[in-house]
Amino acid sequence: MFSKSTDSVNRPRRSGPLGLASLFFYKRSNLVTASLATSVFAGYLVFFLTGKGTAFEVVDSTVRSLGTSLGFGQAEILAFLAERSDEMINAYINFNQVWDTLFGLIYGVMYVAWVSLLFRPYSHKFGILNLLPFGQVVLDWVENFALAALSNQYLADGSISSSTALLASTASAIKWVFSLLVYGVILVGIVMRIVRALKLRSQR
Repeated sequence: MFSKSTDSVNRPRRSGPLGLASLFFYKRSNLVTASLATSVFAGYLVFFLTGKGTAFEVVDSTVRSLGTSLGFGQAEILAFLAERSDEMINAYINFNQVWDTLFGLIYGVMYVAWVSLLFRPYSHKFGILNLLPFGQVVLDWVENFALAALSNQYLADGSISSSTALLASTASAIKWVFSLLVYGVILVGIVMRIVRALKLRSQR
């Protein structure tokens, strides 16, 4: 279903950073690279990210996490920070600025590889659609650094900025919308690939 012969298509020349990046992933993504990216994603999640999260984990906390929820308000942010010591908040800042930021890049590349692989025969029609997962990554980074800024402010004077809290919440909500779109695109790509394979088989 992902053979080289059936994937060969005439792609239009593209210019600009996004066009060149899109073309690069269409050309380089195959079953091996997509599977490797998935393995890196799973390994990083299990062996690094999960462990780093325990540094600021509070048992029976009323707010276990901020970034995994579909938006949050100032009350939730203040409750999250108030339950944690300064050391734990510093660990949370480091988590957002380093480990979760790197995680965003990893899952972004993984999703882009899969979308590029699935839509490669149709790249002339869908253009830079394969870069859609990077939209989720950018929003994740905005959320991370907004939460880090709020945490630093809380450590300094015990308050948080309402505008920065709104930015973090909005970025988080839109991030999850992008996530659903990416899963939808991947599902459509799988269906299109199956239909394409069946058509090619019937023509033989």
